Amino acid sequence: MSDHQSRLSAGGTRAGALRVLLLEPDSAAAVSLANLLQVASGKPITIEHASTLEAGLALLHEHAPDAVITELELPDSSGNATLAQLVAADPHLPIVVLADSDDDRFALELLKHGAQDYLIKGRSDAALVLKTLRYAIERKESDQHLTFLSHYDRLTGLANRELFRDRLHQAMTRAERSKQLVALMFIDLDRFKAVNDTLGHLAGDELLIEVAERLKGAVRRSDTIARLGGDEFTVILEGLGATADAEAVCRKILKALARPVLIQNHEIYVTGSIGVTFFPLDDTDLNGLLRNADAAMYRAKEEGRNKYHLFTADLNTRALDRMAIETALRHAIDRDELHLCYQPKICVRTGAILGAEALLRWNHPQRGAVSPVDFIPIAEESGLIVPIGEWVLRRACADLRKWQAAGFEQINVAVNLSARQFRHGELVKVVTQVLEETGIAPHQLELEITESLLMDDTEASQLALQDLKALGTGIYLDDFGTGYSSLAYLKKFPLDGLKIDRSFIRDLPGDADGEAITRAILALSHALRLTVVAEGVETAAQLAFLGAADCEVAQGYFFSRPLPFREFLSWLQRSPAADPAA
Repeated sequence: MSDHQSRLSAGGTRAGALRVLLLEPDSAAAVSLANLLQVASGKPITIEHASTLEAGLALLHEHAPDAVITELELPDSSGNATLAQLVAADPHLPIVVLADSDDDRFALELLKHGAQDYLIKGRSDAALVLKTLRYAIERKESDQHLTFLSHYDRLTGLANRELFRDRLHQAMTRAERSKQLVALMFIDLDRFKAVNDTLGHLAGDELLIEVAERLKGAVRRSDTIARLGGDEFTVILEGLGATADAEAVCRKILKALARPVLIQNHEIYVTGSIGVTFFPLDDTDLNGLLRNADAAMYRAKEEGRNKYHLFTADLNTRALDRMAIETALRHAIDRDELHLCYQPKICVRTGAILGAEALLRWNHPQRGAVSPVDFIPIAEESGLIVPIGEWVLRRACADLRKWQAAGFEQINVAVNLSARQFRHGELVKVVTQVLEETGIAPHQLELEITESLLMDDTEASQLALQDLKALGTGIYLDDFGTGYSSLAYLKKFPLDGLKIDRSFIRDLPGDADGEAITRAILALSHALRLTVVAEGVETAAQLAFLGAADCEVAQGYFFSRPLPFREFLSWLQRSPAADPAA
């Protein structure tokens, strides 16, 4: 060793032995302090001594001490600069400062610059020295734990939202210097909600932990993976030479996620939708990159999920438009911009008017009529479908009550429900309240559900459907034949009927496949005692075919386009088939 560093005592370095680095230019003071530590410890303790900061830093890297006790004034360093260099050399190292006096402001400054505690020179006995050292170590560990909790996701150990933003900012800064690309990926798990609802939140947590591990295996250790919350993950890829480099990682991630996961003895298949954007190609603003990746991820979902999509300029326009629509939609109810139109449902055999389907419409003060195709998916994704759906239910039942007061007592009203409304948990309560408030008989309310709800197949949705059925409402499966139509649905769930999608009716009669499918659906439904409603009927020939095939109910432009409340009431009053006296 040089003259500036020495080993003041030996006690071995076996597991559990405390190793302390002492930076003290006064050799006599260093020996005295070392003796105090040895006396107080009562067990092996190793003290590495250095009289300069340079020598101390060399020992720090060589021996990795558990803590450091240091003077601030050293031959080659002074004051807070000493602390700064020690912290920079090892941010995890607990530091105790040897101070000349007991001063609260001085102590606070020490803490601000990275020290955990201090000792007053010449006024410390053996017990106090050891207690202070151990407290500094414990405090540093506690600080590190709090830092971890504030920067990392507790469940997966991945970076959290705060650390992710910091890492992305740093990556952008480095990329500006290196002239390379940074890729930002947004990853959203497909149908994670179904796992949570079916197997419970503990199973959902297990799945998220497994996904985190698979993401780690699909990227480099230098890349940042973060969990923003729920089932949303992000990945930051640095040092890319071309966009194709990120696409290769996307394919690797999708392949890793595609492997089945065994949770609670259930084999679960999970996929992801990935949106990718690049700095500086797509944007040079952090928030802009976040919007880009989010928009690209939604496009991947629209394209069928289990895909990745790179951001393009048109997606930015779409993302901004989507944001504007969502914002406006939040105020649509309060501003009385929403209204319902009604399309009649007709008995194919007799021509009698059985009821009407309530269809939501939105008149925006600037945009004019906004297509449901544009705003319903946004309402679903944002959760706005829950309050909007309740408004539709209340308005439809209130309008039905008015038709009944006008003498049309036998007609029903059909309302579409989304899977999101079922997951919200208050649907049965809301339906019950609306029926009580409006005085509508339960059998005069028909609830149309989608196959996506049945595919979730959660205990909550099953119980809700059973409770709605027990109320006496009708339950119909909408757009049958267009999705993952399973015959098991027709047996398992309490359905009263189903609706054949207009795509099968469009080319009737004359289209052999369409005719065969329609007849098969009708035969199966009748065998299961389900009522069938044919949508999209536009010609007398279509109606004649459906009548010959024993279809019970039809709706479409052949009878009427969807009409606002007053126009529909006038239509009822003009129609002989709806004559109150009939």
